[in-house]
Amino acid sequence: MFLRLATCVALAASPLAAAEITGARYVEPTQVYDHGAVHNGEYARMVVTLDDGTTRAAAFKKSVFEDTAPRLHDLDGDGAPEVVTVVSGFVTGAWVQVWALDEKDRLIPVKASAPIGQRHRWLAIAGIADFDGDGVDEIAYVDRPHLVKELVFMPVDLAREGMLAASARVGGLTNHHLGAAEIEGGVRVCAGDVPVVVTANADWSSVMETRFVNGVPQAVAVAPYEGPQSFAPYLTCE
Repeated sequence: MFLRLATCVALAASPLAAAEITGARYVEPTQVYDHGAVHNGEYARMVVTLDDGTTRAAAFKKSVFEDTAPRLHDLDGDGAPEVVTVVSGFVTGAWVQVWALDEKDRLIPVKASAPIGQRHRWLAIAGIADFDGDGVDEIAYVDRPHLVKELVFMPVDLAREGMLAASARVGGLTNHHLGAAEIEGGVRVCAGDVPVVVTANADWSSVMETRFVNGVPQAVAVAPYEGPQSFAPYLTCE
């Protein structure tokens, strides 16, 4: 289960320290989970670097990090980033796990979504932004990009109790080919415009843009999909 977490602090921090996270990476590739959804994308540990030069590490007893890379994003607006990861349990499948530093600069898990519920079932993060304009950032991800192919928006309010839960879903979208090393598409955030999630449609024939309109996410086709390069024009601002 994802709650059986073993976190370890690499170096003791001063009680008065106020370090910030500056980087994160997955280490120790492993085949113990043996899923293969992401090429070379299963890891036993994550190492986080702080601005004082020290590191913190996290690992699980019966789960792995199944992902392309940890994502740094300031989710609570305090100017310092948290870390967003995808973890897969040996029994439960994947979930989103958010990490932060506590008052003693220890790396701790602070928010998580419910696991998908089945082994070898994965999710692919597209990006993080305030997609619906309510002042709370959402993690946008594709639920089971090779099977369900549903874009999910999940608000992350670190001040609220409880697990992370979806606020909106859009079917018929995907962002990852089974066995590929990278997640395709992403998020476009431009001044004066609402954030846009860029994915493919379910059969990889079209590039799709999904944005909130009057509080509801709407997906529209904007171009034919002709390989990963098809997304580039839709991920940059004019």
